[in-house]
Amino acid sequence: MFMNDIRFALRQIRESPGFTLVAVLTLALGIGANTAIFSVVEGALLRPLPFPHAERLVRIYEALDENGARSASLNLRDRTVARFREFGRDIFEDVAGGTGGASTVSVKPGSPAQTVPAARVTYNFFDVLGLPPSQGRNFAAEEGRDAAASVAIISDDFWRNTLNSRHDVLGSTIIVDGMPRTIIGVMPKAFRHPYRANLWLPLALDPGNPATINNHYLYGVARLRPGVTPLKAEEAVRRMCAAINRHDPNPANARGAYIPPLRESFVMDLRPKILVIIGAAAGALLIAAVNFAGLLLARVIEREGEFALRAALGASRRRLVRQQLVQALLIALIGTALGLLVASWITPMLFALSPEGADATGSAMREFDYAARLDLPVFAFAAGVMALVGLGFGLLPALRASRTDLRGAISVMSPGATLDRSARRLLGSFVVIELAIAAALLTASVTATQYFRKLIEEPWGFETKHRLAFSVTVPDRFFPTATAKQNALETSLAQLQTMPGVKSATVVSPSPMDASWTLMLFNAEGAPAPEPRGVYTAYSRVPVPGYFQSMGQPLLQGRDFNAGDTADAPLVCIISKSIAQRFWPKDSPIGKRIRWGRLDGTRPWFTIVGVVGDMKAIADPRDGEVLGMIARPLAQMLVHATTSLDDITFVLHTNGRSVNEASIRAALARANVNLAAYNFVSLEDAAARSRTTERFIFVLVSSFGLIGLVLAAVGL
Repeated sequence: MFMNDIRFALRQIRESPGFTLVAVLTLALGIGANTAIFSVVEGALLRPLPFPHAERLVRIYEALDENGARSASLNLRDRTVARFREFGRDIFEDVAGGTGGASTVSVKPGSPAQTVPAARVTYNFFDVLGLPPSQGRNFAAEEGRDAAASVAIISDDFWRNTLNSRHDVLGSTIIVDGMPRTIIGVMPKAFRHPYRANLWLPLALDPGNPATINNHYLYGVARLRPGVTPLKAEEAVRRMCAAINRHDPNPANARGAYIPPLRESFVMDLRPKILVIIGAAAGALLIAAVNFAGLLLARVIEREGEFALRAALGASRRRLVRQQLVQALLIALIGTALGLLVASWITPMLFALSPEGADATGSAMREFDYAARLDLPVFAFAAGVMALVGLGFGLLPALRASRTDLRGAISVMSPGATLDRSARRLLGSFVVIELAIAAALLTASVTATQYFRKLIEEPWGFETKHRLAFSVTVPDRFFPTATAKQNALETSLAQLQTMPGVKSATVVSPSPMDASWTLMLFNAEGAPAPEPRGVYTAYSRVPVPGYFQSMGQPLLQGRDFNAGDTADAPLVCIISKSIAQRFWPKDSPIGKRIRWGRLDGTRPWFTIVGVVGDMKAIADPRDGEVLGMIARPLAQMLVHATTSLDDITFVLHTNGRSVNEASIRAALARANVNLAAYNFVSLEDAAARSRTTERFIFVLVSSFGLIGLVLAAVGL
């Protein structure tokens, strides 16, 4: 009997090609767009990480207050990792950390060097993740305690493309930053975590070093013990930190921790934006479904006489309902099949357009074997949508078809007859529902696009046009002292400034594009302690004199750094406008002092000598938020910094034509052969890429608003 219903439904579909075409295309558009979005969301939010018991992996941030608030959290320090390992044995199986950067690598002595994204990780990093190398072994514990351990682990990509898949790779030697290192392992294919690394080196922690007490540089990850949830871990760490502070009331101790699941930490900043896209897509699907139901209802009303006659001849009401539901499901099946074809075309486009983050969390899903694809969960989603639309939105027309009022139905079929009041009211209600949903979707789309357009057009606070940036490493092996580092940078800067097409050149650490790991802790003289945190936070910049002028960041009060701001001179700093307004709204900040670090009294005071305009870091994860900036001169920070300044960024203001990567490398080689340049980027391009997320959402939400409008128009 069921096969008879299918044959009957197919015959009805063939007899009404116009109705079928409109219904199928409507569903294909709605289901296809939603399936494509789901494939991206499934990969970004739902697909498990490729680690055993990945649900027990967490990211650890050190909290500046006891509540573990994310807004008041930073990366870990050596001291924090050591304390969490020692006192958190009932919470964590183990705690690991890492930091990103770049290294110059030669395949053999004398061969050309290349710059490779690298990560220095604690010896247990891969053990915590539960991911052994595909070849070789992990770092040993003794290699994690020896700062001079000459071993390395490489990525599968580096092994295949740089070392040509050599079979004797294990035990072979490469030159990393001028130092021979033995390759002991090759990581699985597509794994490049953290910081999209192709090379991993052992990191020896030094928790007892007072010079690194304020250095929040470690990407922290831990594996929870069975039965411990992230929320329980946060509570336990809070109690643990309180106990530590009672026995050792040191201001340098951690006060708490923010511990999100590792999977969630990769997309926490994107989640609200993804929900906006899902909402817009769901609105378009709802319009398509209501449109589909309206088409079915109109078709049923047109055939009411036929249904009434069949009922009079003995067809049961159940049979009539079942036949209409089968027809609705068949149309939904065809629409879903076509929608999957649409999704297979849209999904690669969405994945290609979707943004890559700039830090360990933002780009993390690109550090695994991740791609948006039409796999089993996506097909299951499409099947679920098909069933919901076919059965849920086909039920009312099917029930209408089972009406058995033969006299009323035949009167409608008479020449010149019009629809009865109930039919008109029912069809009109579907039109009203479609228009209401379309209006709501369009209003939400306009509101969302205006919000994201504002973010896209927000000024940076410094010039990006015709600014070319690149990074260099100044490793201790070649530049063992602060004086050696400064001389190398000054010589290189002078050489670059003489290049044709260069209007000005400057140096800064970190890069102007970076905001993700450059938050600094500070206290302002005379300001009340911001309890319970005990510190304020701001972005850190370490430039040379002339940086702000070269970058077009206006000097509002006081002076710029100058040649007299040496390591032996009084310590000075320049603050941004927002910090000046926050702490000295009715007074000049010039001459006031700021102390870098915690309230432990160990850090020196820096005297404010200037105020510049606010900047919005290009990689800023805080949408629209302008945090203050504190700049300290490079010459002084090479001596007084606790954070490594090995990675330095040069920024060239060019005429936009004659300066290229090859000419820059040649100029650097003339200045110092041991300075290797990497990560060449136009600030204008970097600024555009940093807002890819907003542009991506802007386009998608606008598109779904337009799709909803078109579908509503089709249903009128």
